[in-house]
Amino acid sequence: MDELLLPGYVPLLLILPLVGFAFTAAIGRRLGGAAHLVPLAAIFATWGIAMSVAIPALLGDFGEHGATTSLFTWVASGSLSFDIGIHVDALTGALLLVVTTVGALVHLYSVGYMSHDPGYWRFFAYLNLFMFSMLLLVLASNLLVVFAAWELVGLSSYLLIGFWYTKREPGLAAKKAFVTNRVGDVGFALGLMGLVAVFGTLDIQTILEGVAAGQLAGPAATLIALLVFCGAVGKSAQFPLHVWLPDAMEGPTPVSALIHAATMVNAGVYLVARMSPLFAASHEAMLVVAAIGIFTAIFAASIAFTQTDIKRVLAFSTLSQLGYMFAALGVGAWVPAIFHLITHGFFKGLLFLGSGSVIHAVEGEQEMPKMGGLAKKIPITYATMLIGTIAIAGLPPLAGFWSKDEILGEAFKFGYVWVWLVGMVVAGATAFYMFRLMGLTFWGTSRVSESVHVHESPWTMTLPLLLLAVPSVGIGALLGLPFADGILVHGLEPIFHTANVLLEHEHEAWTLFGIDGLLMLASVTVASIGTVVGVRLFRSDNGDRIRAITARLQPFYTGSRNRWFFDDLNDLIFVRLGSRVANAAWWFDRRVVDGAVNGVGVLASSGGRGLRQIQTGRVQNYAFGIAVGLAVMAIAYLVIGA
Repeated sequence: MDELLLPGYVPLLLILPLVGFAFTAAIGRRLGGAAHLVPLAAIFATWGIAMSVAIPALLGDFGEHGATTSLFTWVASGSLSFDIGIHVDALTGALLLVVTTVGALVHLYSVGYMSHDPGYWRFFAYLNLFMFSMLLLVLASNLLVVFAAWELVGLSSYLLIGFWYTKREPGLAAKKAFVTNRVGDVGFALGLMGLVAVFGTLDIQTILEGVAAGQLAGPAATLIALLVFCGAVGKSAQFPLHVWLPDAMEGPTPVSALIHAATMVNAGVYLVARMSPLFAASHEAMLVVAAIGIFTAIFAASIAFTQTDIKRVLAFSTLSQLGYMFAALGVGAWVPAIFHLITHGFFKGLLFLGSGSVIHAVEGEQEMPKMGGLAKKIPITYATMLIGTIAIAGLPPLAGFWSKDEILGEAFKFGYVWVWLVGMVVAGATAFYMFRLMGLTFWGTSRVSESVHVHESPWTMTLPLLLLAVPSVGIGALLGLPFADGILVHGLEPIFHTANVLLEHEHEAWTLFGIDGLLMLASVTVASIGTVVGVRLFRSDNGDRIRAITARLQPFYTGSRNRWFFDDLNDLIFVRLGSRVANAAWWFDRRVVDGAVNGVGVLASSGGRGLRQIQTGRVQNYAFGIAVGLAVMAIAYLVIGA
């Protein structure tokens, strides 16, 4: 690795958002409506620098293994030394592309969306803090720094989800997200300890080289890989740690777009991809990743069918699409997983911001059955959300088609037919529930209250929608053509070479008239069926027909509507039962443990007070006591001697 390949201005990617946060946190309150200027300037400057790094990285200008610059030593203890450094390769470039682009547009969108909020300055300070944390996570060359950034991302997401802390629901949602993520992070921390024990370092490249050399294999590799995966499960909201993400929709809509569509939830995918040789060294770990991913995909999709809150539909859609990515990672389809991460970041960011524009238009309403007929009243929002819907449905030639098709195709060709079959079902389900969302929101007769003045959003909100619509249409073809040797494949294949060698995966030429073409045709067909069914049912007012179908599928509807009662089970086991166990433990600690300790003190104190009674200061009393003692001793001697 040649450190000279890395431009000297790259640390500004971290410095600028950190300065924006510090400045706004310090004096933002005094700036009032201008509080967004410094954070906005900082993040757009960050975006410009990121593009100057990300594009060359994707094109392979930093070499096959990337470039690293060590900034300074953070921790030094004995033989252990942990440096803060920046590593840039094609994988870093892919994340920079999504994180900074969506982040910059969310900042711009927030100028309009949050303009009347009394915490305006605080919101932008939190946004910059989050961007700093996420960029540190992506750029770090050491897993200890990754873990620190990982926790900072958790902290900033807690602040953003609970931004409206005066309301009960956002506060509970923030707490739920924070605690749930900490469960996964315990596993992550234990995994890092295991890596230190094996390799004596947490430098990412050193660890990956060690894994390639066979220094970690067998049950130890499985255990450490699964512990690291625990962190990914929490951060990317995979089953069973998925429960926090839907509730996180209680935060402002820009937060939903930034954190829960394009950045934070992708951190888990990035972690597994970055540590791909570690997972490839264990077949069992790969199976677990694939199984949890594809189960989460179908589980979340089945819930999205029946949700009526527009943001919650998108939240469960995010869970499902993240499941797709983990399923791809679990079968060894590394490049398609990152490909889908990129495309999903753009079209899901578009959909979330579009939902915010809808909510703004109907003055805060989020229930889709209370909308309808909005297509002509908010045409920009409608057109851009339709683009996002077609993209996520996987219909050609929009972005989602290219990445979804690659995931399904490689799962089939690598022998994971069960992943392919479930993935096909999810593809059809996704198209259906997304066009259901479009129908209930934009089509048919208006159900909006007559007192509501429906209006298009200001330009600060519509411009990000238009800009996100562009990559939602074209970035799939840009990165995915030609099919087997496009920009993304060229840049990322060297990153995953070691993992592919361990898995014995070979790069194959793509052929239209063969198995690849048949697989593509199958995925398009399934997506088209889901689209047609969704459009026919929800393009107009078919309430009676939908109610009849619902009645025939009542058990499924009830389960789906109630999230398959998993949240209830979680509440019963971990909240109610956990509270009782905690209360019992508290009682035992107070009454038994503290009681025993305090009892010793009370006994000693009482004994002291009793003994104090014989300290009279009168000589005759002491003489009497001595005499009594001698008499007792004499009698005891005589008795024992006899």
